[in-house]
Amino acid sequence: MKYDTNKRKTEVFRMKAKDVKIDLEELKKFKEQNAKERLEFIDFWVNYIKTHSDKEWSSQQKVLIDSQISGE
Repeated sequence: MKYDTNKRKTEVFRMKAKDVKIDLEELKKFKEQNAKERLEFIDFWVNYIKTHSDKEWSSQQKVLIDSQISGE
């Protein structure tokens, strides 16, 4: 048993490796789809960079990065 900040008992659930069930075919399909989507995004972004000026896309990146830093 563990105790939370209010001194109440809380149970900790611990999963054992033998209890984990993984469908390897489903995982393989997921990995293939994920790789395909990542490559498609790379193609999209390369095309975007080639068809937009450096000033335009870099200013858009600045807005995105600044929003992440400031927490907006």
